[in-house]
Amino acid sequence: MSKMVLSIAQTTALVALLTAAAAPCRAQQQQKTGAVAGVVRDSRGNRLTNVEVTATSVARTARTDSAGRFVLTGLPAGTQELSLRRLTYAPATDSVDIAVGDTADVEIELGVVAQQLTAVIVQSDPERMHQMDAFEARRKQGFGYFITRSQIENRHPLLLSDMVRLIPGAVLTPSYNGRTTLRFARVTRANCPPQFFVDGMQVYGFSIDDMPPGDVEGVELYAGAAGLPPEFNNMHSTVICGAVIIWTRVPGNDRKKR
Repeated sequence: MSKMVLSIAQTTALVALLTAAAAPCRAQQQQKTGAVAGVVRDSRGNRLTNVEVTATSVARTARTDSAGRFVLTGLPAGTQELSLRRLTYAPATDSVDIAVGDTADVEIELGVVAQQLTAVIVQSDPERMHQMDAFEARRKQGFGYFITRSQIENRHPLLLSDMVRLIPGAVLTPSYNGRTTLRFARVTRANCPPQFFVDGMQVYGFSIDDMPPGDVEGVELYAGAAGLPPEFNNMHSTVICGAVIIWTRVPGNDRKKR
């Protein structure tokens, strides 16, 4: 059987030919994407910040800026479904047609939703003030870690996780759907999520960045059940993995900032 032997010149020419033939295919594949840019508003036309916008087919996520704008790039051309969520607003979906190499412009409206909570009594301002006095008392005791309103205002964070990054032992990682996952390094259990509380109420399926920093009066973080106030030490929870207690802004709170 005879063997075909190519010279260096022939080999070089063959490689160049194959490369040239493959280039249009690669370019065509790279060009089969586009982008979407948009603005998210509420029902009154106000632009909403910190809305989580996800292209569900590729699990790519962005958040709206202070002007309610967002951009998602590198999306497959064709019809894409966008999923939007923000605390206190009803989740929404929207379909957008994306052309190859183009940016689609969209405007999306979110409606406010009244979340139904079991056995909740609307608290008056004095009661909320009492809660924040208890927050300050615990802060002075030195158990756990605390984020105050004045610290938030001094740093101007885009996300609440930007403040949590300063907490020793707090581990923040992006999850597959673009949401930020919080864990405490002291917890030895694998994938052990801390329990979240909002205004003293236990919440589920919550991410640290679901709460905009502008809505926060204070945050308490505990790496485990040790030091956790008894009223939050619920056996039907994951407080053994840590606890994050978020207190929302108190309307008309003109007390001296800490």
